[in-house]
Amino acid sequence: MRTIKSYNVFNEDKKVADIINYLDYSINESVDIKELWNSAIDKIRNLSDVSKKKILNHIVASLLVFNSVTAVTNMIKKSDAEGRLKEIALGFVQPKDDKVEKLEEEKWKKGYEFTLSQKGWDHIKEEETLKLTAYSIGDGMISIGWGHAEPKNNSSFTIGQDITETEADELLKMDMTTVADGVRRIFTDWEKEGVDIKITQDMFDALVSIAYNTGVGGLRRSELIKDIKKGDYDSAGEKIKTFRVSKKFPGLATRREKESEMFLASL
Repeated sequence: MRTIKSYNVFNEDKKVADIINYLDYSINESVDIKELWNSAIDKIRNLSDVSKKKILNHIVASLLVFNSVTAVTNMIKKSDAEGRLKEIALGFVQPKDDKVEKLEEEKWKKGYEFTLSQKGWDHIKEEETLKLTAYSIGDGMISIGWGHAEPKNNSSFTIGQDITETEADELLKMDMTTVADGVRRIFTDWEKEGVDIKITQDMFDALVSIAYNTGVGGLRRSELIKDIKKGDYDSAGEKIKTFRVSKKFPGLATRREKESEMFLASL
């Protein structure tokens, strides 16, 4: 009996070590934390409570390296894990000291204080398929590069004209500066009205992505921006999912889901 018990303990310890190695290998700043959490929860389902607590502590510590306390807390609360596992995990999601709390507060800034992050830049390039030959989809515009568009009647490009990827990147930088300025101006105008609203980098990146796709004017007139102005971030995040989604362009629904998730990530 002692041999069997020793074997079982050894076997479980090995499983714990394997799961921790899996977490250490998988965690990075771009990982889908929901996917990693669900995968880890599935792996610990049949382990002892002691092992579960050890791994849950490691999961939480790993996720907090690249994610805010708020983001990890909300992800755990909204997950399908059993209540006891959530309770244990949430017990580990605590700021270690005043410095962590201060960093959390500093993530919230005036909208006009942000510039597009590398994460936001990469997201937009991922959503905008690169086209090195100018084309038109019949909307009165000529498009080229990473979604750069100009009115057909006074475009500097002609249909069929080619550019290099470097030139496409330069066009995107120019467009992103214009769009980001437009988003920042929304918050500047609000402050002039006496509206004190703060957002996070993820929220700013999501808004720039939406504005690049729909136009700054379209964003400014939207219901979702009105929700942000009222401080109702949850409602704004939900409205992003359906904003300017069209059956003509089915890919927009997927893009909006990503933008919504990005916008809500810090809540």
